[in-house]
Amino acid sequence: MVWFIDNAVSLVENIATAASTDPLSAALVAVGGLIVALSAGGFGALTFGAVVESLVPDTSTSRQRRQR
Repeated sequence: MVWFIDNAVSLVENIATAASTDPLSAALVAVGGLIVALSAGGFGALTFGAVVESLVPDTSTSRQRRQR
């Protein structure tokens, strides 16, 4: 578990170093982070929708009884 935390800290340090090199690098790091966040969020939303769809019963094809 320690190596996982150490790798996460090292990742943040490397990204901070790359972003602080020049303004263009900072902009590219920000755009890259935005693209990753949007794609992960979109995939998460699609996955959540699929899970909800599988849990909700399908009543569109069942016949309803007419009451007299």
